[in-house]
Amino acid sequence: MTESSVTHPDASARDRTPRDPAMDLVRVLCVVLVVAGHLLMIGASIVPGRGLVVERTLLETPWIGPLTWIAQIMPLFFVVGGFAGIGAWRRLEASGGTASDYIRSRILRLARPSIALFAALAIGILAMHLTGVDPISIRLIGLGISAPIWFLAAYAFAQAYLPGLATFHARAPWWTLAALAVGALACDVLRFATGFEALALLDMTFVWLFAQQLGFWIADGWFARRSPATIAAIGAGAYLVLFGLVGLGYPGNMLDNLWPPTFAIVALAVGQTCLLVLAHPALTKLVALRSVRVVVAVVGARLMTVYLWHVPVLALVIGLLLLTPLPAPPAGSPAWWLTRPGVLVVMIVVLAGISAVLGRLERPSPPPRQRPSDWATGLASACMVLPPFAVLVWGLDFMVAACSALLLTGAVLLLNPLPARARERDPSAVTP
Repeated sequence: MTESSVTHPDASARDRTPRDPAMDLVRVLCVVLVVAGHLLMIGASIVPGRGLVVERTLLETPWIGPLTWIAQIMPLFFVVGGFAGIGAWRRLEASGGTASDYIRSRILRLARPSIALFAALAIGILAMHLTGVDPISIRLIGLGISAPIWFLAAYAFAQAYLPGLATFHARAPWWTLAALAVGALACDVLRFATGFEALALLDMTFVWLFAQQLGFWIADGWFARRSPATIAAIGAGAYLVLFGLVGLGYPGNMLDNLWPPTFAIVALAVGQTCLLVLAHPALTKLVALRSVRVVVAVVGARLMTVYLWHVPVLALVIGLLLLTPLPAPPAGSPAWWLTRPGVLVVMIVVLAGISAVLGRLERPSPPPRQRPSDWATGLASACMVLPPFAVLVWGLDFMVAACSALLLTGAVLLLNPLPARARERDPSAVTP
């Protein structure tokens, strides 16, 4: 492991945790894989006598399961988010900012792009009702579109707790990491033993905070101070644990472990972190290419917009194709797989247009006249988390989408833009 490989080994360096272009690249690659995954997951067709049939292809294709042990990168996304987040928090704290300042900046960067999404979904669902679309089809469309929205709640929650967990990490890194892992395992045991599914909400807390915490360890150089052989051994051990969990009854397809999250995601997060550290030197060389840096900069500035809109765009493209006389092969069939590249190209074109217009919502805002209070920050955080939870509980219909847009608007109005002296200026913190 070289000196440049994700290293920040001493206290003074931790206070100045710099941006890492390779980690910016990883964040972009994660979103690209998420977009590709949903493209392959969602299939729809018109079946005589049944109407619209929506299928989750990746969950119904046996050979996909082993690939998800690498390609299901949501744990890695939280790891990279933890790395970028703790660096941004340390820089903000060093300049005199507070934890509330950090939380406000993150909520604003999540809420502003989300308002446009939920408003558009509300209008789209209302239009379908008014034009006589079958309510069952509308419900199925809403179910498919809402698949990635859980991320908003999980990521907002994790980022809101980042300053506090950074303090725990500084004082007791091992105990903090172990407590989160034990909490995740305990939730699984209790949930499986009692059948009380509400415990999944606690599991979501422990699992994603654990993954985020691993990013702190990367930022502090713990992994960089270990030899590649040691990192490989830790990663292999994590995957052995994952193999054992599957043997005990956990789903072998990591997509099935994603919502609600299970302890299997904890093991996967450790394994993927080790793979990331081992690949870091190669990623550093790759991002040194000017063309790659340009792509990372352009896409990275619009990551939240791309993430939020890729499934609605996919649903729109699929729906329009179903209205044409073009053949619609059954999801998962050889002919269906052959159509995916064409659908991807259309998606990219539409997403590029949407991100060009709505990507500006991810930019920092001008400073407000008055600094928002801490209670306003707490209430705004609740307004940010409630919409995705509402979608998970009640599904995506007109009332949920419209109320979500109003709640998110309330969050932005409560916070207003951050004051100039406390506003986070690090674009690496803008993450979907």
